Amino acid sequence: MKHTLPSLVLGSFCSVLALQSAVADTRQPITTMKKVAVSADRIDQTAQKDSRSIDSVGKETLDETQPNSVAEAVKYAPNVSVAGGSVPGNQSVNIRGMEGNKVLQVIDGTRVNTNFSHRPSYQLDPALLSSVDVVKGPVSSLWGSGAIGGVVSQNTITADDLVDDGKSLGGLVKGGLNSNGDQWSTTAAVAGKQGAFDWLLGATYLDADQMEQGNGDTLYGSETQNATALAKLNWQINEANKLGLNYRTSDDDGHPPVVGSTDDQLNSKDALIDRKTRDEHLALSYNLNPVDNDYIDLDSKLYRNHTRIEEVNLNNGKDLSDIETVGFSITNKASFDQLNLLAGIDGYEDSFDTDRPGSGGGDGRPTPPTDAKTTTAGAFLYGDYQLLDTVVLEAGVRYDQFKSKADGSEDSDESALSPSVGISWQASSWANFSLRYDEAFRAPDVYELYMSGTHFAMYPGGPSNLFTPNPDLKPETSSNYEFKGDFNFSNVFADDELNITAAVFDNKVEDFIQLSVYVPQNIPPQCFIPGMGEGCAGTSTSENVAKARLQGFEIAADYQLNALSASLSYGQTRGEDRDTKEDLSNIPADKWVAELGYALWAIDSKVGVRAIKTGDQDHTPSSDTQGPYEGYTTADFYATWEPTSEALEGVKVDLTVANAFDYNYRNAWSSVYEVGRSVRLSAQYSF
Repeated sequence: MKHTLPSLVLGSFCSVLALQSAVADTRQPITTMKKVAVSADRIDQTAQKDSRSIDSVGKETLDETQPNSVAEAVKYAPNVSVAGGSVPGNQSVNIRGMEGNKVLQVIDGTRVNTNFSHRPSYQLDPALLSSVDVVKGPVSSLWGSGAIGGVVSQNTITADDLVDDGKSLGGLVKGGLNSNGDQWSTTAAVAGKQGAFDWLLGATYLDADQMEQGNGDTLYGSETQNATALAKLNWQINEANKLGLNYRTSDDDGHPPVVGSTDDQLNSKDALIDRKTRDEHLALSYNLNPVDNDYIDLDSKLYRNHTRIEEVNLNNGKDLSDIETVGFSITNKASFDQLNLLAGIDGYEDSFDTDRPGSGGGDGRPTPPTDAKTTTAGAFLYGDYQLLDTVVLEAGVRYDQFKSKADGSEDSDESALSPSVGISWQASSWANFSLRYDEAFRAPDVYELYMSGTHFAMYPGGPSNLFTPNPDLKPETSSNYEFKGDFNFSNVFADDELNITAAVFDNKVEDFIQLSVYVPQNIPPQCFIPGMGEGCAGTSTSENVAKARLQGFEIAADYQLNALSASLSYGQTRGEDRDTKEDLSNIPADKWVAELGYALWAIDSKVGVRAIKTGDQDHTPSSDTQGPYEGYTTADFYATWEPTSEALEGVKVDLTVANAFDYNYRNAWSSVYEVGRSVRLSAQYSF
């Protein structure tokens, strides 16, 4: 197959060139594949949107790929990969070797802190997304804790997406089928604009059976039923004042792997649990933007997130996990001739509550903290100044104070300062260069601070290893240098466009939090008497032990010639423990991504192929027992039909063949192989 794919891509390229002349006389405007401006809220309001490395996935690409998860939607970006294994409901995003609670998740401008102890953190159905933006590198100067690896910003559909100009009502109905797992999905949304009000109601439902891997084996834990709902209401009180209400909820019923991730376990039907997850979000927003006033552009939000996870564990006990976040944010953008300032304050409180029947009772299970809270408050100021016609300076700083506590444990009280500076130079009409430096931090979570109980036992009733709380943990910090170049060319070979982006980064992480497991070499004989071995196999404690260094680069090129579009990207990241010189785990494999698309205007269609090729990941630490990891090559084909005839106006059909050659592969750091061929068909009617 290694020879089949290049031949296929080359053949497709030649074919579309031939087709181009055949339809040259009937061409009409289409949506190109050129990258769109980022809409990652705070970053979009500063010059950082140009000097940072940001990959954006728009609605067109989401329709073409029909992803099973948010992580799958962004997997084509360089130095971005899927974390959490092969089960879609457990997947999250890895950015340049950082994942989990080191990557901040933002939905519609509010942070989501649902990231705790092997439980799923990405709850949103991609069917309700209008775009996803991946911001690479530390961003704590704007967002505070958790953004040492980057930000994944998800934007849900709005009334503007559904209601055409000059109309007061619009909507869509969409049905989908995925052959792998016999998945059926339904999406419906309706929106309206009446005077000063606009509103939206949307919902999705997914019913999926067990999926298959590339070799035909069952991917255990992949069956699920998910219902998601979204509601929005906005009131433009007058030209300056606007109120908004945003509500969403998700209910998921599945049978995932016991640890919530397939990274460290086998694909076994005996290691599954029953899990029900309810995720709920409510936000109230107020915007103040007086006409002809450059000093006030205020955005404020008050929000509440609540996630409840009920699980029937392998011991047939019922585990409950609750996390609630109540927070607010106030930002204001002001312009003073050449100087733009963005200032803000925000705060939130995360409340954790757990119930683990039998924990600590000799059944080999940990005891999570109960009635735990983390309270965070921060303020930031960021500015960009037009020093010369071709030079822009950026500088900003943020201060955060955070405190964690749990029943029966010592409080943890810390603070962090996050500076950021940058400079951009428009060297010519076709070349822009930027250099920036950013510091960021991640506060330790309550599981790292306060986990107790049994980590593992050598055998039931035998010597056990116990978790030891560590309320003295320091926050992880990172400092990142990044150099980036953007190059835009027109009329290279014909009436065409070529855009190239390249970036080099060097990210140093201090006080890296790691679970240290100590097992004594000699265990006293009496510890092997049933019921006498508690604690005899040592302790496990989260500690600030590692100094990490993440270095790498990425380059991406997009080309557009009439109906033909093509792109090619490459990303490489290397991670090292600066003390031991050992390779770090969770570093994504080197990755090439190629895409070729062609618009068949004569039949109102577009066809294309996306191919991913990763290298072997043999940069593994000595403690890794799964690697080295073999590289792979996969191809996804897609076709879209959107008729322009009046009789079929509003109809849209998308066909995706993911992993078209049914290749059996696994991502680096995972022991379980990925999903095999998936034929995904959706039909949509918009009105």
